[in-house]
Amino acid sequence: MKTIRSLLAAIGCAVLALTGVLIAPSSASADTVTRVTAPQLRFTSYNICGNMCGDPNYYDNQRRIDQVVAEASADVWGADQIFLSEVCRSQYDAILAKLAPKGFNGLYTATLSGYPTICHGSDYGMAVFVKGPALETTVLDLTQGGETEPIKNPCIKSRLQGRITWSCSIHLYWSASPTLRDAEARELAAQAKAWEDAGIPVVLGGDFNAPPTSTMASYFYEPALGGGAKGTMIEVDETDRDYFTPACVSAEVSQCRSGQDSKDGGKIDYVFLSAKYFANPEADVLPMDTEVSDHKLLRGTATWKHCGQTTGSLSGQAAGDDLDRDAGSPTGISAALCKGGGF
Repeated sequence: MKTIRSLLAAIGCAVLALTGVLIAPSSASADTVTRVTAPQLRFTSYNICGNMCGDPNYYDNQRRIDQVVAEASADVWGADQIFLSEVCRSQYDAILAKLAPKGFNGLYTATLSGYPTICHGSDYGMAVFVKGPALETTVLDLTQGGETEPIKNPCIKSRLQGRITWSCSIHLYWSASPTLRDAEARELAAQAKAWEDAGIPVVLGGDFNAPPTSTMASYFYEPALGGGAKGTMIEVDETDRDYFTPACVSAEVSQCRSGQDSKDGGKIDYVFLSAKYFANPEADVLPMDTEVSDHKLLRGTATWKHCGQTTGSLSGQAAGDDLDRDAGSPTGISAALCKGGGF
C-alpha cells in the first residue's frame, strides 16, 4: 500500500508541475483565497472568546459552535486543522461531537477550572482539531511564572494529508508587558525547531497577542524578513501586499512581517508553518462576527514544499519514525500526495 501511495504522490506532484498550479512563486498581491482556489493544505485559527463573550444577551453560543464546525465542511472551507483559543469545555465537547463524524480528532487543555464565574464553573482553555487519527498528543506548558493563568498549549501529532505533522493551538500571554510573552515564544520556537530537526513539519495556530514586528514574532519569522527575525517558519499572511508595511512596499519584497488585522485594528492571530516543509502561504481574515467573538477568524492555506521539486525514485519504505521514505531524496522522506484546490 505504501508503494501505491508513493507512486500516487509522484504522479500528483508531476501533474501539478505540468499545470503550474503549485510551483509558481507566491505573488505579493492581495489574497483572493476561496475554497475553490486555495492550495490543498487548509487551516483555521480562531479565538472564540468562549467565556468573556458568553453573555446570551449579546452573544450566540450555538452560532459560535456552528461557525467553527462549518470550517471543516467542504462547501465552506474544508479545513484540515482547526486551532481555537479561549474555549469552554462544553463548547469543545459540542464541536468535537459534530466534527468526529467528519473524521476529526481533538485535544482539549484546561487552563482554568472550578471558577463559578468562568464557563459556568466548567473548564476553560485551549483546543486543537485535526483531520484523521491522533498518533500522539502533548501539552506544551510555556508558563514562565508571573502569568495570571497557566500558558498551556495542546498539540497533536497526526498525518496532514499523508505526512506526519505536529500541530499546536497557541495562546501566548496577553499582558501589556512583553517580557513573559517573549520568553514563552522563545521556548515555543525552540520546541518547534526540535520537531523540525527531527524531520517533522510543524503548524502553530492561535492568538500570539503581539504584532508581526514584535520581538515575540521574531522567534518565528525567517531571518530574511528582517527586523531581528531568527525563526524557521513562514506565516500564512506574509505574502499579502495589501497589508505590507511601507518599508516592505518600498523594498518591493514578496514577503513581509505583516498581515490583515484580526483584533482591535492589528494582527495578533497567526498560523505559522515550518518553512522547511511548507510553501506558497496565503490567508484570508473574515469580517468580525460580533455575535461570536471579539476576534476575527483567520483562514490559512499552503502547499507542501516538495511539490514541484525533483525527487529520487520512490521506494515506499517505512521508517522508524513512521514517515514514508524516498531512497533517492536527500532527506529520505517521500512526497505526500500533492493535490490542487477545490473539491
